[in-house]
Amino acid sequence: MTAQYGRIDLRIRARNGKRGDGPVIAAILSRSDRRLATLGPAAGLLLDRLLADDLVRAGCIEASAAGGPWTIEAAGLSTFLSEGVAEAYLARPEPHFAARLVERSLAGEGTLFLDDGAIGRANAGAGLNLFILGFGYTYPPESPHVGALLARAIEHFVSAHAGFRLKRLMREDPAPIAEMFQRSGMRTLAEFADEAGAGAARVATLLERHDINPLFPYSPATALFQFAAPHIGFSRAERRMLAAALDGCSDADLATVLGISPNTVKRTWRAVFDRAGERAPYILGPPNDAPQSEGVRGHEKRRHLLAYLRDNPQELRPYAFPAARP
Repeated sequence: MTAQYGRIDLRIRARNGKRGDGPVIAAILSRSDRRLATLGPAAGLLLDRLLADDLVRAGCIEASAAGGPWTIEAAGLSTFLSEGVAEAYLARPEPHFAARLVERSLAGEGTLFLDDGAIGRANAGAGLNLFILGFGYTYPPESPHVGALLARAIEHFVSAHAGFRLKRLMREDPAPIAEMFQRSGMRTLAEFADEAGAGAARVATLLERHDINPLFPYSPATALFQFAAPHIGFSRAERRMLAAALDGCSDADLATVLGISPNTVKRTWRAVFDRAGERAPYILGPPNDAPQSEGVRGHEKRRHLLAYLRDNPQELRPYAFPAARP
């Protein structure tokens, strides 16, 4: 995406967060969360570990002005809370809950966020509790770039979280930002006064599966609560590689981003094609009897598969399939 403001061409792109992004994300989120800011560098280092273990999910919105380097100018962070943590929060909401979760995790509490296996079980069961740990951007509010950043951030947020069986969506924002989510259908869970007690400084909002209004079938919230079970059953390593490929990574990029060898990338693609070909061969494109090189056919398979995954994000989500599958 390229937006033009005056004489400046601003290119904007979105990608999933990865290990190494933690300090930048923590710094951006700390701009609107003073409690998170008090944790200093420890918060960024923790986020790096959580990102590497898939315990949190991040979206990074990068911008490049006039052909310059890409820099992260906006970032969002989310996690799936364990049922016990979610129920406790709903019963007694606390201000700055995201920062409190980071503090608890730094203190060694290890049952706050669902790991890949637990997400898969909840995805195949009663559903997931999605909590937005924060969103922020570096530009001043009056900047003409903010609108483009927000539009790309919303688009990426929906695509990154579609395909999960959501039970609840929870978030906490500064009061002016929370108004936008209240208008979009999220209901107020709690309001937290500022230190002087002069009105609400932060607002917690909630959206549950039964709150979805069928009169607005195309809203972002409704899209997040739509669910279809996956069919193929990719492994965790395969899902991570496919998600990076959807971000536009070449095979060389995949090796760097995932920290694996080029040969492992090739083997993983072969395993992906074999699995998809066995369980859903139609998604790899029509068969072609004409002789083709392995590289050309692989490129076509990849193109068809990625197109299918963009429309069927549930295939990239953890899911606990029954022990005996047809």
